[in-house]
Amino acid sequence: MNRAWLSRRSLPWLIVLAAGMACSSLQPRPITAVTALAVRDTVIALENATDLAVDRPDCPAAFENIGDGEPIFVSSGRVFGTRTAFRGACDTMIASRTGAVFVTDTASAHVLSPDAAFVVREGVYTVNLMDGSLRRTYLIMTSVWARQDGGWKMLHLHKSSRPLTP
Repeated sequence: MNRAWLSRRSLPWLIVLAAGMACSSLQPRPITAVTALAVRDTVIALENATDLAVDRPDCPAAFENIGDGEPIFVSSGRVFGTRTAFRGACDTMIASRTGAVFVTDTASAHVLSPDAAFVVREGVYTVNLMDGSLRRTYLIMTSVWARQDGGWKMLHLHKSSRPLTP
């Protein structure tokens, strides 16, 4: 066999083989229906626990499940790009309230892999203010969750709201 022909043809095949192997390693791990249900149940439970902590109001408890991704929180056109800024926003948000209740109309968790999911919730959010008044809004929240260091962390939260008419 002609060595020049073999060497000219080997490099392209080597590149194709290397690319194929690299691409196959980037594919997400397969997920079974049982795993998908377990991931769904886990992220919804963590989402509920995080929201309930903010509603009590208890920012330190809410931040037990918050990761360090950037930007981490987007609300009403404002972006809080660090965990510290997000924590400051939480403390400021709850300073004037005695509690809150989120009555969820719809909630769905979308499992992307055994290690990633996002949750979309919407419903009526009623905030009890210290002056005795209430503020009611229709709230839509989307959160992104990922398994990190053996546990689940919220990496991103986006919320949009509109006032409800009395």
